[in-house]
Amino acid sequence: MVIIRIQGGLGNQLFQYALYENFRARGIKAKVDLMDYFSGKEKRPYELQKLGLSPEIMDPGKLHQYYADNQRISDRVCRHTLGRNKYRKEKNYDYEPWVSDTQDGYLSGYWQNEKYFVETAAALRDKIRFRQADVETVLRYRDKMQAGNSVSIHIRLGDYEDTSGLYGGICTVDYYKKAIDYMRGKVDNPVFYVFSDTPGRVKEVLDDCEYELVTGNQGKQSYLDMYLMSLCRHHIIANSTFGWWGAWLDGREDKIVVTPSRWNNLCRGHGICCDGWVMCEA
Repeated sequence: MVIIRIQGGLGNQLFQYALYENFRARGIKAKVDLMDYFSGKEKRPYELQKLGLSPEIMDPGKLHQYYADNQRISDRVCRHTLGRNKYRKEKNYDYEPWVSDTQDGYLSGYWQNEKYFVETAAALRDKIRFRQADVETVLRYRDKMQAGNSVSIHIRLGDYEDTSGLYGGICTVDYYKKAIDYMRGKVDNPVFYVFSDTPGRVKEVLDDCEYELVTGNQGKQSYLDMYLMSLCRHHIIANSTFGWWGAWLDGREDKIVVTPSRWNNLCRGHGICCDGWVMCEA
């Protein structure tokens, strides 16, 4: 059996769930570990249920057979003497083939690469169903996004402004200007819809672009912004898994997705960029 640790916000939860679904689709028994949320270690909410997803949860009482962070002497002896130390951790930020070949063990990581579930991509898109997708904040935008050449723009500021951090300082004003210019050159009469965690500051980034700011989905309803992103015909995303899934869940083959050429401050050309997506210098 494979146990997959669920951690992080909704975007990361979806990557981990996608890996879980891929194992199950290939006939490999898999469950998820939600202890980070049960224990309060993870401060962000568990939200997969809002997308209609209900993975099978591993019994917390049996995790000691796998979980390498557990330091009880009796459990450590059991793992080593009986060969139960099956804890495997993500080693880098790109696709690791050994993960897909795993038959038994505990997997801790983010698995931010479509290669982990590309065979089951269509089934995954069909499986995801956004609950409350008919609320007023969605109906306000849904029809017009689907009617024209809509382009979602995801702007994440807040915790991403710290240039010394892993993800900070990448999606600059210049990045968005270049991405918008590229989109204008490829799409007739694009209509830009902006999604942001700090809507009051969007003008600092888009000072010379006409756009409509998407508002109303805050707090527990923020996941609905991902749904609205997926309705747009094209996408300009930040180096954020939330925006990545908004673009990926749009299943149109002719969509244009522009991403920053650098996803984090450790490496360039991160494998999170899908085939056919356009990387723009940040």
